[in-house]
Amino acid sequence: MKVSVLMSVYNGEEYLQESIDSILNQTFSDFEFLIIDDCSTDNTWQILSQYREKDPRIVLVKNSENLGLTKSLNKGLKLAQGQYIARQDADDISFPQRFEKEVRVLDEQADCVLVSCNIQLIQGRDQKVIEVMHRSCSPELVNWYLLFYNHVAGHSQVMYRRNDAIALGGYSEQWLYSEDYELWCRFAKSKKKLVILPEVLLTYRQHNQSISAQKAKKQEAYVTSLVQENIEQLTHAKLKPEEIRVLVGFWKATLKIVSGDAYRRFPEATQAEWLHQQLIEIKQSFVREYSSTSGVDLEAQINRAIGKQFLAWLQSPLTSRHSIWSKIQISRYVFLWSPLNVPKGWLIWFLRFPSDSATSIFRKLQSLGQETKKLNIEGKPSA
Repeated sequence: MKVSVLMSVYNGEEYLQESIDSILNQTFSDFEFLIIDDCSTDNTWQILSQYREKDPRIVLVKNSENLGLTKSLNKGLKLAQGQYIARQDADDISFPQRFEKEVRVLDEQADCVLVSCNIQLIQGRDQKVIEVMHRSCSPELVNWYLLFYNHVAGHSQVMYRRNDAIALGGYSEQWLYSEDYELWCRFAKSKKKLVILPEVLLTYRQHNQSISAQKAKKQEAYVTSLVQENIEQLTHAKLKPEEIRVLVGFWKATLKIVSGDAYRRFPEATQAEWLHQQLIEIKQSFVREYSSTSGVDLEAQINRAIGKQFLAWLQSPLTSRHSIWSKIQISRYVFLWSPLNVPKGWLIWFLRFPSDSATSIFRKLQSLGQETKKLNIEGKPSA
């Protein structure tokens, strides 16, 4: 059997049928659908039993006690018969060609351990798309972004090699509410390739009963600890939790968050220099660790990614936290990481402000430009 579809559900009757239908209607049909009912008290088991009578691919397991998502998933990994594991949550909707396209990647790329895709978000029963999460990028950058946050962006849209997951010990039961992100990090550290397809193949449903909504603060605490561990393993530097939150905030500031806005805003502009220096050190360690396995100009890719994020900071709406002068200071780091993007950022400013303000800005930029020439992105005086 090629694929085992793994779902754990607890009191999921409201959206369950729509989710199951999206799996049974896949264009790729060589799969078993392993569904674990984690002691639901609503009509979940009745719904599942009715589906099992109609489709023999469905395999039902009913926990004798409530185990929680992570333990249920590990139970499913042991029971699964498929070569690949396709995850599906009981409230999300897979596009019909999701399995077909993800299986093709794993079949054709032996060095790929996991394949994901872009996803779209809806709210509750409203079918209107409120956001599309574009996470597709080169596999090398997926590993880079995973240092700081779950760039894969979710759990329900992924397919991965079962044997690789089992060899790494499956899902860690120590990292509740971030078990998916932690496993992806271990995949990356094992030097395996993670591919994100540039297509939307899953609809992710936001609602108040989801784990992300109900456990947002605990999830954030686990993520902070995990990022702290990622950085320490790579650079041997133990950063404080508040420093980790600055790094995470820098990378997630322009990303909408499903369960709140904890990371939507950029850090204080006064932290730009600290961020710049930290990113230099992390990048150097990352390139040393991963460049031999990539075969691409890894450093150039990371430089562009960092410059793009500083540019997003530069172009963020003017608030009391980010004055015009703060943005001018931030532009220094746009220049250091991605010089060609500076004129784009400056042009936006000049279109926003009257001529007298623009003249003042230009003079400050000239002064700042003289200082910027003294540095490069290695953090050393330039020759």
